[in-house]
Parts: sequence; structure tokens; C-alpha cells
Amino acid sequence: MKTINTYLSLLLVGGLLLTSCAEEPKRTSDTDGTEADSTMAEEGMLEDEELSFMLPSPIQIAAIFNRAGLKFQSNLTNPVANLDNYVTKTAKYLNFGVYSADLAYAVLNDQQQLSIDYLNAVKTLADGIGMPSIFGTGDLINSFERNIGNQDTVLRILTVVKRRTDEYLETNSESSKESIFFSAAWVEGMYLGANSGDDQKITGRLLEQMTILDNIIIALQVQNDESLEIDFLIDGLQGVHNAFESYESVKQLEQTNIDISDVTLSEEELADLTKRINSLREQIITL
Repeated sequence: MKTINTYLSLLLVGGLLLTSCAEEPKRTSDTDGTEADSTMAEEGMLEDEELSFMLPSPIQIAAIFNRAGLKFQSNLTNPVANLDNYVTKTAKYLNFGVYSADLAYAVLNDQQQLSIDYLNAVKTLADGIGMPSIFGTGDLINSFERNIGNQDTVLRILTVVKRRTDEYLETNSESSKESIFFSAAWVEGMYLGANSGDDQKITGRLLEQMTILDNIIIALQVQNDESLEIDFLIDGLQGVHNAFESYESVKQLEQTNIDISDVTLSEEELADLTKRINSLREQIITL
């Protein structure tokens, strides 16, 4: 029997591969794309990324759902207009993760202006958190906007943003805060998937994402910034985990020789999971 832990390993490996290809992003032949590739190479921004983090990134989660056929719905993402509401440290950290997920969702669905809007929202929160070095002097934003029609280049830029975030946290001995960003991005990704309205295509991906929830909770519990008020998040994620483990459909994993890919949540179970995800996401974006 393939256990949840087996699928966790497979999911993480697949997620790492998706960072570099992200569902084989489209290439365009415009001259700006060529110019940007040259410029970015000169700046050392297109070097192969050595990704060693335990949890996948918002790009990977969005790509997993994108591969399953998740269709873009503009009414689901967290409006950029909410940005001004995030004045506390906790709100900035968590919604940095939410907007990062929305950014990846927009990019993979060719929502060009929305992608630019969300990148600027992420930059604003990065500056507010105290991480201005992630975007530097603005060249990264300019390259993103100039090449918005070249998905390949845009995804590479997002990978650079992820790498710079990791480097900043490591340099400042704050690596544990990566779990804060990622947990919110995970909730947002699950929210987008659960509310897509296409149960048959998406449910399997929701189940796969549930296999990493244990790791997310553990990572949050060991982060060491006591000024961040995240007890509600840990409790909420633990509630989602406990409910999921109690579903009769999920219990079959330990009782029979079936794979997680063969599990089908009942309508009631899917509705309950969606309700719990929606509630937690609402708490995050209204902090």
C-alpha cells in the first residue's frame, strides 16, 4: 500500500521539478524577451536555482493545480485593494504569502495586468516587512513588466524572488519565517482549488496537498518570532488536518490497498474541507 508519506515524497520531488518548468511555460518571440534574458543573464539572475527547502513554493502549488485544469477566476483572489489594510507585522507576513500565491495563479493563467499588480503588492509587503533587498533598485520589477508576455522569463523572475527571499531570511537568521509565508500561500492555493467549481479535476490535487499539512504545522510551531500572532493559524490548520484524517474516505488509506490518487471524497467531506479552508483564509486576509 502506498501511504501518505510515500505520496508526500513524490509530491515534493514533483514540486521541485515544477519550479523550473511550471507546466512548460510558453515562449514568445518578442524582442523584449530576448533583451531581458540577456540582461538578466548579465546580472546573474538566470543561474540554475539550487532549491533545498522542505516545502514547495507558491509557484509549485499553482503549477500543480494548473496542470489539473484549474481555470482562472478573478473573483477568488485577494483584491490588491486590501493591501492598505495590512498594517500589523502578522498581517504583512501572512498576506505576503497570500499575494505570492495569487501572483503565481495570475502568471500561470496569463493574467498580465493582474500579475503586475500582484508583484507590486508583494514588493510593498516585502518592503514593509523589512526585506527591500529582494527587489533591489527596481530592475526586477522593470524586467517583469517589460517581459509580461513571456511566461518563461516571468516565471524565472519569480524564482529569483523566491531565492532572494530565502537568502535574506538565511542571512538574517530568520529562516524559520519561511513557514509563515508558505503556510498562508498554501491556504490561498487550497482556497483557489477548493472553490474552482470543478470537483472532478481538482479534488485529487487537494488530497495531494493535504499530505504536506503535517510538515507545515510543525514548521510553524518551531518558528521563533514570538511577536507574530499565529496561534489562530496553527489551530486552524490543525483543525483542517484533524477533520481530514477523520473522513471515512481518507481512513480507507490505512485500511485497504488503495492509493491516495484513488480516494474520492464524498460531497459532504469535500464541502466540510472547503468550509474549513475558506474560514481560515478569511481570517488571514482580514487581519
